[in-house]
Amino acid sequence: MIENIANDLRLYKHFLVMLLRSQAQYKVNVVIDICSSFAVTSLEFVAVLVYFGRISSMLGWNVGEVAMLYSVMSISFGIAEMFGAGIDAFADTVRLGEFDRIMLRPVGSFMQVLGSDFRLRRLGRISQGCMTFVIALHLLPAFHWTVVKVVAMVIGIASGSIMFMSVLILGATLCFWTVETTELINILSYGGRDMLSYPLTIYHQLMQRFFLFVMPLAFGSFVPTCYLLGKPLPFGLPGEVVFAAPLLALAFAMVARITWQFGVRHYQSTGS
Repeated sequence: MIENIANDLRLYKHFLVMLLRSQAQYKVNVVIDICSSFAVTSLEFVAVLVYFGRISSMLGWNVGEVAMLYSVMSISFGIAEMFGAGIDAFADTVRLGEFDRIMLRPVGSFMQVLGSDFRLRRLGRISQGCMTFVIALHLLPAFHWTVVKVVAMVIGIASGSIMFMSVLILGATLCFWTVETTELINILSYGGRDMLSYPLTIYHQLMQRFFLFVMPLAFGSFVPTCYLLGKPLPFGLPGEVVFAAPLLALAFAMVARITWQFGVRHYQSTGS
């Protein structure tokens, strides 16, 4: 099993190098794409600032604290978008009959799909998230770093990226039966991103339970941000639960991978 994982990682590295070289052939285009992505995603943060032009706080969260939450979400989602581009476009892969060709190759189908696309333009969202984080620190002069807080933030961003990629995998698996599931998955991926860019406590308890215990995307943004800021979590959860985020992300990823394998076994071709 370890040898298979190592082979998959080497294959993915090979795909990644090829994609980076191909995009590097058009350097100006890449720079324009990154800058345009940065500009568009920056408008999303402007919307956050507009809210606080009318109100001083959002259920106890000031503009600096919401900015920090937004930045953590933006960075983790940007990483998931960048590395999961091939999964995100899987509906087209199935609809055009390209997955039939993938199945004929003597390597794992999942790694081929994952390595089929890698979008450097997503660096625009990641850069915007980093800029927003700097702004958040400026708006929170009393905030102090510790080694534990740094670890909690890194854990949150990494776990959030894995969870969002897992959502994309679950959506891709549905394509084996429905072919087109873009809008359904967008509700969970882009919709989840937008919702969790704001404090989870502003939503109904059913939504809070969903994003904490069913699809634990909150462990990739809201929970680590609460730990950084010393804010209480819903339902009496201790702040230290943030360190369980990697385990939840791994469990969620395993569910997504098992679901993917089930879909591959029952794939019956598009007939094209």
